[in-house]
Amino acid sequence: MQAQGMKVIHVVTTTDVGGAQIMLQRYLSALKDDAQSHSVISLVPPGPIASQIEALGVEVTDLGLRPGKITLGALWQLRRLLREARPDIVHGWMYHGCLAAWAGLKLLPKRQRAAQVWAVHHSLQDIRNEKRSTQIVVRMMAKLSRSVELITYCSGVSKEQHEAIGFCPDRVELIANAVDTEVFRPDPGARAHLSEIAGIPEGRLIIGNVARNHPMKDHVAMVKATAQLLHMGHDVHAVLVGEGHRDSLAEKTASDLNIRDRVSIIDTRPDIHEIVPGFDIFLLSSAWGEAFPLAVSEAMAAEVPCVVTDVGDCAMLVGDTGRVVPPGSPEKQAFAVAELIDEGPVARATLGKLARERVTEHFSTQIYVDRHFAAYSRASSAK
Repeated sequence: MQAQGMKVIHVVTTTDVGGAQIMLQRYLSALKDDAQSHSVISLVPPGPIASQIEALGVEVTDLGLRPGKITLGALWQLRRLLREARPDIVHGWMYHGCLAAWAGLKLLPKRQRAAQVWAVHHSLQDIRNEKRSTQIVVRMMAKLSRSVELITYCSGVSKEQHEAIGFCPDRVELIANAVDTEVFRPDPGARAHLSEIAGIPEGRLIIGNVARNHPMKDHVAMVKATAQLLHMGHDVHAVLVGEGHRDSLAEKTASDLNIRDRVSIIDTRPDIHEIVPGFDIFLLSSAWGEAFPLAVSEAMAAEVPCVVTDVGDCAMLVGDTGRVVPPGSPEKQAFAVAELIDEGPVARATLGKLARERVTEHFSTQIYVDRHFAAYSRASSAK
């Protein structure tokens, strides 16, 4: 069966804003009319991505669970939905979505089971960094992984890390995240727009980051790096874009270091693509957990040079268009940013153009769609 004609059900942990959820929405959007052969089941009440998916003509069903909880009643409801829909592929996204997809199919008679695909969008630099409940789910998935027709990873490092704790190395596909370069693109007016929103005085060099507040993102390190850059004599201003930064440890650290006036917080908003091109440099400060960070590829598409920590596939993503530093080292982050500052605006602009060329060539939306078609065909053949 051709993948384009397959009926696919996506089982997701949540439709809140996150890398995997954004990629699911972008994938379905890129399918255009073919998206109507897909449907989405969310374990928890739908978040903001759900309305965007429904606008594509894709049905979204809510199982109504609390985050992190999978009940027998919800599994029977999932079983009923799968039995009635008779999909060709059941595609689990994120750990709990993958596990729920496996369990829902397992409750069906063998002749009624669709081919199963797991999508892993997380890296495991150290499983002990994860919540206890997540550790249990991941270890369960490792034991069950040989019964799945195909596992996709968005990064090579993530694949290696999961296989190291027992995930099956057979029937695996790498499908790197994609960026829409028509949406994320350079914009000469973005810097003034961002400066007005964030209250940044003219002349300061803007260091940006787009991510929700979470310990793995290590925004405290970014704040400390900003303080060090100021101490080195660089006129910089940090911008944190995302949910949860107000009254966060990063904001408290900025106050403790007496640089609160050099750190601006912008809540999650729909026009991120109009803000990112206003950064002079993008700094990914993450300590762990990243697989293939969308925010970095989006900055690259907007011709913003990036400094990234060496987590997940960040080093592969930026290649020679940016700088890579060890995680957990604000000092090295500061020195890498300082290098780009010292090289001057012309050199940074050149790196930015190379960055956009890199994501356009290797991480386009069409490549993402084609690889999913191939993955579905391969999973169907393995059933």
